[in-house]
Amino acid sequence: MVSFTDQSVNMLDWFSKLTLEAILSTAFGMDTNIQMGENTKTLEKAKALFEVPFMVRLIARLPLCKLLLKIMSSVRGNPATYLGDVVKEIIKTRRQQGLTGRKDLLHLMMTANEETTVEGVSKLSDEEIVAQSIIFLLAGYETSSNTLSFILYHLALNPDVQDKLRTEIKEAVESNAKRKSMYELAQNMEYLDCVIKESQRLCPAAAQVNRECCENYDLNGIHIPAGTEIMIPIYVLHHDPDAWQNPENFDPERFLGPAKDARHAFQFLPFGAGPRNCIGMRFALMEVKVALVRILMKFKFMASPETQVPLEIREGITLSAKDGVLIRVQSTN
Repeated sequence: MVSFTDQSVNMLDWFSKLTLEAILSTAFGMDTNIQMGENTKTLEKAKALFEVPFMVRLIARLPLCKLLLKIMSSVRGNPATYLGDVVKEIIKTRRQQGLTGRKDLLHLMMTANEETTVEGVSKLSDEEIVAQSIIFLLAGYETSSNTLSFILYHLALNPDVQDKLRTEIKEAVESNAKRKSMYELAQNMEYLDCVIKESQRLCPAAAQVNRECCENYDLNGIHIPAGTEIMIPIYVLHHDPDAWQNPENFDPERFLGPAKDARHAFQFLPFGAGPRNCIGMRFALMEVKVALVRILMKFKFMASPETQVPLEIREGITLSAKDGVLIRVQSTN
């Protein structure tokens, strides 16, 4: 990244390239150089999958409309088909090379496909490997890039918070006598954790999660039949004034001290909760923390005349900045 002092930079574009390249490298062993302008088609197709309007996704729940949308998608071309072909080619190359080298996500799934498993437990089929790969690819790219861009947006608008965070990072790095890895350092930065959580509270990557009621249930006089789809409004829970004081303010301090211990466990759900919470939660937090530490060690972020206040949000499969996150970047070296 270069230093800009007189023009705005769209941080969402930068982070989209970073997180897509990161998940392709760590989970699939691909060196794509997307940040250097290569493999742009993969980035375009990944972005296209997340631009489906919320209303279209609601209509798609109706059987006839779902069939119609599927036909339209086959005529116009489905980005998921392209990504599926990319994954199939990766699997083909891996099989030709043999299952050697680092044990990334794809390696583990291919091993589950080929090795003898416990009796009664089915192996992963090629179709399942492709489907799971696409899900991990997309989930590991879009949500993390949105989260990082939202965090820098809030830091640019709250310079006192940014200064405090940069001080914590600087002190941790300078006192690293034991030469801990960046991962280890980032895990132990309390204020960094608070900043990330507060940004996730205000702008959760997933505005809602869906669950299916598996048996008849009565809740406060309301009967919920088995098979009913339940929608948990994460965005609403995160902005509830009964649970959060001044909920529209960016205040990382609310995640420090006794206040965080007194809060209901299901009031803050950036990754969902329970046995079906986000399987990539630890990876995502590690990626976000390490990226922020490395970036804030060298750069400072400021609001500019082009910065939207308030930020206009687009609700698709995930929440993202409709027109990107335009802020100024200044080198501190």
